[in-house]
Parts: sequence; C-alpha cells; structure tokens
Amino acid sequence: MHGAPFQWAAIFHKTDLAFDRGVDGLAFYNSGSKKTNHDLPCKVSCGHCGSRIMDEGRNMVLLFPGLLHFDEEEKREKFDVQMHIFYKQRVVDLPDGRPKWAALDEKSELMDELLDDEKSEKISVSKATESSESAKRKRTA
Repeated sequence: MHGAPFQWAAIFHKTDLAFDRGVDGLAFYNSGSKKTNHDLPCKVSCGHCGSRIMDEGRNMVLLFPGLLHFDEEEKREKFDVQMHIFYKQRVVDLPDGRPKWAALDEKSELMDELLDDEKSEKISVSKATESSESAKRKRTA
C-alpha cells in the first residue's frame, strides 16, 4: 500500500527479468497467507531497508522503474509510459498523448484526454471550491 495518487509500474513476463545476485538481499511477503516465504503471488522488497521493489505473480512481474538505474538512454526509454490503466478512477489528469484505458487496457473502454477548455473549466471549479473552503475556515477560526 502507498498513499500516492498513482503508481508508475512496468508489467512484463518474469522470464525477461534476472537479478545478478539471485534472491540474496530480497525479502518476500505473501499477503494471502501473511507469511514471509516465497509463495506466489508475493510482494518483493529489499531485505536490508524494506523498500518495495516489485510484485511477483506466477507469470508476470510488476516492477517500479523509478528504482532502476540505466547507463544508456536507450535502455531507460524502454520503460517510458506506454499507456494509463484504470484512468476512469484517476485523481489527476495526465494529458500526455498516451492511450488511457477506463480499466485494464484493451479489455475496457479507450478514453479521450480532456480538451483544453474542459481542463480550464475543471480547474476553475476546483479553485472556486478551494476559495470557498478557505473562507469557511477563516470564519470558523
């Protein structure tokens, strides 16, 4: 769990990933059994500091690319955002030209990005709400 409004994650086949030192230094947690053994699916963390690294499933891995360091720009670019999933439940708009799926990619509706006038209307409503709440706080203080 995390409190971030969204999560940048790369999802790919487990066969495309290898750790140079095997599982040394990794810690595992299966939330179903609430045990710290390597039962799939599981959460994988750094065994030293506890930072979450990825979620490991039976066939796929959900990895957090922000943890990776690349020597070459070309390798880093392979982790650029390709699409947004569950965009219908977003908390912020991401007008980046990438496909936005209402739920899980091609199994759901492809959504449009907000148009410029819709964005400014949404921002105006948001600012008006903030101003109203600020005025209420001042009156009650």
